[in-house]
Amino acid sequence: MAKAQTYIKDIRAQVKADHNGEVPKHLDLTIRNYAAALELRDQYRETILKEGATITEAGSMGQIVKRQHPLCGLLYQQEMLCLSYAKALGSTATKAAAKPEGNSSKDASSKMDEYLEATME
Repeated sequence: MAKAQTYIKDIRAQVKADHNGEVPKHLDLTIRNYAAALELRDQYRETILKEGATITEAGSMGQIVKRQHPLCGLLYQQEMLCLSYAKALGSTATKAAAKPEGNSSKDASSKMDEYLEATME
């Protein structure tokens, strides 16, 4: 749980930066869940790195079979869960890219008006 506490501090700092120096109270549970999900993701990753991404076992007929480590699927699911928490907190590049800079829609419409006026003349 020590790693989760470190994650909580880091996540809270990011949320604080994104929300003008304050962490909204309604995000506390999401922050704790996100930190716990990150900690579990790290445990899966460490196990896979230690044991290898593939495992060798005997097949039903005694042949040697290599297959993906069973935790690889869980690691992928955990990554998706972490991504959903990051999206909920507004910490993804997708959300940043979706935010228009300034009044871009107003600028775009005025530029279109200018273009139309120029072509009508």
